[in-house]
Amino acid sequence: MLETKDLWQRYIQSNEVNETLLPHYIVESWDYCMKHSVNPYSKQGLEKVTDVELLREKKEQAFLIQTVKSEIQRLHEFFQVKKPLFILTNNQGVVLWRDGHHETRHLANDIRFSEGSIWTEKAVGTNAIGIALRTLESVTVEKFQHFSEASHPFTCSSTPILDDNDDVIACLNVSTMEIFSETNYTLFALKMIAKNVQARVIERQLHDKKEQFLEALNQPFEQSVLVGLDGKILSASDDFKLLHEDCEGEMISSILNQSSQDFYKKEIYQQNDLIGFCYQLGKKQKKSSFISFGIHSKNKEYQVFLKQLSKAAQSELPIHIFGETGSGKEVSAKTIHYNSLRKDGPLIALNCGALSESLLESELFGYVSGAFTGASEKGYLGKIRQADGGTLFLDEIDSMSTRMQVALLRALEEKKITPIGSEEEISVDFRLVTASNKDLKKLVKTGDFREDLFYRLYVIPLILPPLRNRQEDFVTLVETFCDKKKWYPNWQKKISQIAKDFKWQGNIREFQNFLERVLIYFPTNEPSKEELIELIEIGAIKRVCVPKETLDERMHILNALRETNYHLTQTAEKLNMARSTLYRKLDKYQIEIPK
Repeated sequence: MLETKDLWQRYIQSNEVNETLLPHYIVESWDYCMKHSVNPYSKQGLEKVTDVELLREKKEQAFLIQTVKSEIQRLHEFFQVKKPLFILTNNQGVVLWRDGHHETRHLANDIRFSEGSIWTEKAVGTNAIGIALRTLESVTVEKFQHFSEASHPFTCSSTPILDDNDDVIACLNVSTMEIFSETNYTLFALKMIAKNVQARVIERQLHDKKEQFLEALNQPFEQSVLVGLDGKILSASDDFKLLHEDCEGEMISSILNQSSQDFYKKEIYQQNDLIGFCYQLGKKQKKSSFISFGIHSKNKEYQVFLKQLSKAAQSELPIHIFGETGSGKEVSAKTIHYNSLRKDGPLIALNCGALSESLLESELFGYVSGAFTGASEKGYLGKIRQADGGTLFLDEIDSMSTRMQVALLRALEEKKITPIGSEEEISVDFRLVTASNKDLKKLVKTGDFREDLFYRLYVIPLILPPLRNRQEDFVTLVETFCDKKKWYPNWQKKISQIAKDFKWQGNIREFQNFLERVLIYFPTNEPSKEELIELIEIGAIKRVCVPKETLDERMHILNALRETNYHLTQTAEKLNMARSTLYRKLDKYQIEIPK
């Protein structure tokens, strides 16, 4: 601790500090305090609200205070802290309540750390409450890690308490004159209390909103749901719950997307202020048609994919499409956009694998005039800003460097970007769709893709079935191509029949290239089977012809999988083979099991 005191004195005197000897949030807070001219030699807290303001705030937060008190009493024994003093502040750092050991309480009185005092970083320097309120992180500050002398006798841990929108509503703190023996354990106990309090507060808020809504509704509450301004269902009538169980707390959009019935929406006002909506079941209405930019597939696996895509498109959640090269990821992204709520906004696409790191950065975030040598004098808006109000599609997301992954993660979390060469943060609003022909889960496990970015992107994963699994679609693909080219040879079926004997590792893109070659070399004359095979193999990386008996067994296994809904044990029994044999054949024929 003497070492920390020396670090503090050196920083106060020379503004220099060895950052490796202190937690990063302490160094950051010291810089914050220095920037805001906080007095490091202050002996007590100076800012305080009036008694009238404190009384009003305590009255408004009475339920929160009582809940915190009961939770601390219930879990008090789990705190391995000597002589603890518990403090609750509001989101502005005003102390609303405190209780604990008399010695610690008296010492807190000496520095005016009492009810009504304002305990933010700007008011009293580095402290756990101030850091927790500013960063929304749970932290511990020990002794001389505090910026001002007033707090040096204390060791404190704090955690923010959030509401259902993840906005901070309060801060819970435990302080003592001793060094914590188990800092992590103390923080864990505090966070558990905060989590329980948050749940109780949200429950109370929902109850109060429901009562408020019912009072303002002024009509029978039948076959209806009450929805807040945030789109969450606050309450549902009993007859509605029979149709949609456990719907309270869900987004109304999910109910609307799943239901084939029409809803009448009514705005609810109280004293001329809009407080929410009432959705009431109406007559059945035909849903709007789904716009697909791909082929009209007859394959069941692809139809399942399209249904998943249709539901996902109507949400605002990030979508990740996994599919082999040429399987139609960009077409799928286009379908998602034009079936989404953002269909009137722009669809901006970018292939991350086609650009170097520096080019990708400028393409994504844009740049200002003169940002670097060769930069346009007009600057460049960047793909993210171009997609504002619409959809951003990033293909080959797995090829992003670690630095670019960090930059993208920050943009997604903060919904703001800073163009290259600028210091101005710009707010952005876009829906993200990503794609890859590699398994992101495996890349995370090998350390080639950031785990935190994975969880941002992999919210709704969609798996595009490869063309070799869609034998039924070769006829449709050939017919669609011929219609587009206004080319109608009487041997169309011959093309699709031969196509079924190949793996098509380049998928639809490879197949389309093959059709283009057929049109060029045989615009009128019918080619032989050998000539068609030669045209296929010209565009293939390796010879991929599949023996007829192999194809038959592969289709036999696929049919059995579909009939058993991909239950491997039942499939093995149906095929009269051991599970180990089935696994080998799945690997041999490159058959993927939907997750």
